[in-house]
Amino acid sequence: MTEGPIGDIDPAASRARRALLAPFLASGLTLASFLSRVPSLQQDLGMAPSLLGVVLSALPVGVVSGILLAGRVIPRTGSRRLLQFGLAAAAPLLPVAGLAGGPLALALVLVLLGLAVASMDVAMNAQGVGVERVYGRSILIGMHAAWSVGTLLGALGGTIAIARDTPVALHLAAIGLVTATLGALSLGRLSIDDRTTTREPLRFSFPRGPLFPLALVAFASILGESTAGHWAGIHLRDTVGVVGGRIGWGLVAHTSGMVIARLTGDRLVARFGRRAVIRAGGILAALGFLLLGTVPLLSAGVLGFLLVGLGVGPLVPLAFASAGRLGRTAGEGVAAVHAFGYVAFLTGPPTIGVLADTVGLRAAFLGVGVLIGVLSTRRLREAPTAPPG
Repeated sequence: MTEGPIGDIDPAASRARRALLAPFLASGLTLASFLSRVPSLQQDLGMAPSLLGVVLSALPVGVVSGILLAGRVIPRTGSRRLLQFGLAAAAPLLPVAGLAGGPLALALVLVLLGLAVASMDVAMNAQGVGVERVYGRSILIGMHAAWSVGTLLGALGGTIAIARDTPVALHLAAIGLVTATLGALSLGRLSIDDRTTTREPLRFSFPRGPLFPLALVAFASILGESTAGHWAGIHLRDTVGVVGGRIGWGLVAHTSGMVIARLTGDRLVARFGRRAVIRAGGILAALGFLLLGTVPLLSAGVLGFLLVGLGVGPLVPLAFASAGRLGRTAGEGVAAVHAFGYVAFLTGPPTIGVLADTVGLRAAFLGVGVLIGVLSTRRLREAPTAPPG
């Protein structure tokens, strides 16, 4: 099934679509800027790979908790207000993470940062699904392209900061200021009001029925994305033997691939359909991890992370867009699939850390690639593309 354009679009929806690019950009910039400094924090705090994996798992603990809360909060407050909270909280937490004096302090800050990021993610995706329903065709991948541009800028900024020996706290304070500014410029133009009139709040539900395969796709994508994001620098430094600013090349390649995939993804969906794009993306990401696990060279590392980014790029926005249409409400469907998918973000870092200590990071990459290939090629139900009503 393919998708095509519809006729005239409500000007308010068009303005909201453009305004949503700013929080998507801010969210990607926030996360990538922190991840780009993970090797620096590991070195500053003297953490072994296994301990680093445990500490990094605090971020997805906060994210999953925030997603579960967001599914309950949005019906009462609306996603616009939740998005405002997430942006306001994430900005000051970034430099605090850079000032952490030990692994425990860093883990506590990452829980709070995860809560803020989750609020941003669920809220902006709920707004995006609402706008996409007005458009009647796939546009959410393009919005996620702004997120990927943010991650690319964050990765590039982190690479420059590492090369210039910029203190982590100073670097992340500057990013926090940018995040707050982007949020302030966009929130007033968002038009989707997704508060409910019922007195009984919507509850988070396990993704059953047609939502479950979408949750597996989200799990696979987030597993690949978090593995590449958390361990790209570690892989190039420890496995390949890269030094200096080139440590960041893997993350830059990964985010570049995601940007390319998301800038072109909506057009691919219009031509080939959602299911075909999801399957092709999963296979491409699996091939990228296969390359990372078998060829310990800088060129292979850069190409492998690029392929992973190209593959996983369209998966999460397509899973969220479909879930928002198949769930009872956009916010509830996105939250259910989002939370299940972020189980990968919760379990991935410590699992990869343990595997890196036991069988090696290359073997861990191979296992991740196989799992992504299996989960992303399951049978999916197409979500309706026409506006409701």
